[in-house]
Amino acid sequence: MTPYERLLAEAIPTGTFGDAQPPTSQPARQTSAWTPAQQLAHRQELEAALEGWSMDDNPRHLRAVPHAA
Repeated sequence: MTPYERLLAEAIPTGTFGDAQPPTSQPARQTSAWTPAQQLAHRQELEAALEGWSMDDNPRHLRAVPHAA
C-alpha cells in the first residue's frame, strides 16, 4: 500500500482517543451571546476603524472590501 493509499484509508478523527466519549444527541450550543444591538454597535466600530485604511498592492495579502448596501 502506498503512503497516499494509507492516508486515504485513515478514519476521520473524532477529537477523542479511541472514542472515549460517546457522541451526544444534544444540539450544538450557540457560542455567540451578542444581542443584535451589540452586533450592530461592534460592526459600526469596526467600520469606523477601517475608514480610510489602505494596504499595499501585494496580491498575497488579504484585502478589506466595501460592504454592499
